[in-house]
Amino acid sequence: MASYFILECYGPDEEQRASIDTVDNADALNWILAERFSQPVPAPIKVTLNANDGVMMPMFNPSILLMSDDLIAALVEGGVDNLDCYDAELFNPVTKTRFTNYKAVNIIGAVAAADLGKSDCTVYNEPRFDVDFDSLTLDETKTRGLLMFRLAECVTGIVVHESVKRCVERHGIAHLDWVLPEEWVG
Repeated sequence: MASYFILECYGPDEEQRASIDTVDNADALNWILAERFSQPVPAPIKVTLNANDGVMMPMFNPSILLMSDDLIAALVEGGVDNLDCYDAELFNPVTKTRFTNYKAVNIIGAVAAADLGKSDCTVYNEPRFDVDFDSLTLDETKTRGLLMFRLAECVTGIVVHESVKRCVERHGIAHLDWVLPEEWVG
C-alpha cells in the first residue's frame, strides 16, 4: 500500500457541483508557494460561487485552496500541523446563501519529493513549479516526515500521508479523492 496519496476533490459524477467564480480580496497573495505570507491577509476572503446550485465540496482548489471546517478539523486530528487558515465567506448568487464554514488554507511546506527519473513527466526549466506529471513516483526519503505538503515540482499537488487519509475517512467527509501517486496527472 502507498504511504502517500495526492488529495483531490472531483465531486459526485451524477450531480452538479459548486465551483468558484471569483475570489475578491486575495489576489495579491500567492496561495501555492507554500510559504507564510509576509503581508496581512484580508478577512474574510470573499468568494463568489458560479451561478449554479451545485453540491458544496469539502475542498475547492482553484487559484486559492478552500477547505471546510470539518475537513480542516479532520486533518488536524490526523496530525497535520502546517496549515495557516484564514476566514472565508463563500456566496452563492443563485440561492443568496453565504457559507462561513470554510477557510482559505495556505499549506506551509513545498517538498521536492518526486523521483523525476522514475516518474512519467515532462520537465520545463526550473522543476520547482514546472513539471507536468502523467505518473508520479515519490521518493519517500525526501518527504521529511511531513504528513501533508505541496509537491515542489508541481505545487498544485497536495501530498497526504496514509495515516491522515485514514483519519479523514473516519470522519466520513464525502467527495474527497485519494489518488495514488502513480495514477496522478498534474
